[in-house]
Amino acid sequence: MAGNKIDQRAIEKHVKEINKAYERAFKKYPITVPLGGRSFTASAGATGLGVGIEQDPELVRYLTWLGELPESRYGEQDDYAEHSGTPLEDIAVLAAELERDGHLDAIGNFGGPDSHLITNDGRVELRRLAKLRSEPAARHRYATDGFLRWLYATAHDQRPTDPAAFLDTTAAYFAGSTLSETELDYALARLTNSGLVTDAGTQPKTVAITLDGVDCVLSGATVSDYLNRTRPGDYYSITGTNVVAGSQGKVEQHNHNNTLDPTAMREFAALVQQLAPTYGLEPAQQAELIHDAELLSDEADSETAQPGRLRTAYDAVMGRLTQIGTASAALTTTLQQGQEAYNTVFGG
Repeated sequence: MAGNKIDQRAIEKHVKEINKAYERAFKKYPITVPLGGRSFTASAGATGLGVGIEQDPELVRYLTWLGELPESRYGEQDDYAEHSGTPLEDIAVLAAELERDGHLDAIGNFGGPDSHLITNDGRVELRRLAKLRSEPAARHRYATDGFLRWLYATAHDQRPTDPAAFLDTTAAYFAGSTLSETELDYALARLTNSGLVTDAGTQPKTVAITLDGVDCVLSGATVSDYLNRTRPGDYYSITGTNVVAGSQGKVEQHNHNNTLDPTAMREFAALVQQLAPTYGLEPAQQAELIHDAELLSDEADSETAQPGRLRTAYDAVMGRLTQIGTASAALTTTLQQGQEAYNTVFGG
């Protein structure tokens, strides 16, 4: 009967592996349910690149360090502590989270591993992070969300705060690279135009979070989801040309036609062409920016302008603008004008 003895440790290990597999699957393919009260349109994964560890700079740095080691070489926690200045107890927590998600394997005795090897899933995650770093839309969304969360944590009492201080924090680190001054300017323009942040009117420039900004952070939603939220409870009975209010005692009826008015986009394209020489670009980069602005202008001038093509042309221009590394008054003005144009044509 000795040969039939149950290997309890093997069973426990197998169950642990199954649980980890379920946890990884749940993280990659989360179950979504409708929210009560205010409802939000989920925007996670809008880039088609999924959701991972990109918003946790410490996890990204540790996984990147492991990924840069020679293949099949284990990374020692002591070595990473010396390399990064991170306390060993913090590294142990990072390792546990990455191991739980299947990004690394550990070796050690009695549940206390201190050496790790990146897994194939970990290398896939590093490849996804590399794609995110070159994805302007993902960077812009993170800059907007990250700055608003940082501003709330720093000054939720609405006191004026220097926005440039954000760039010196770990919160300004996305998917393995630091956000630029231009990306911060873009985030400030969007947050200010949306009423989530207000310019305090000081010199040097300071900003303050608004009550709507506080509400956005406390809701747990992204800025995009918060701004696109719907408020249930208001219903209307529409018969012919008559509108009868349900939950509202007073209703304003606005009649709109469905004609797209791209005038603001045309004005934005003209501004880009006018200020392009002031952005400090190399001649080739300046020519490419002007070319994209001309395409946007042509699309806005078209008698049959299509929203999809207009957005594509707009995104191309904004993508080039936000890749400019040096901030300037002209660039800040242009970014603000671009966001206002988008809000005017497509809604905030």
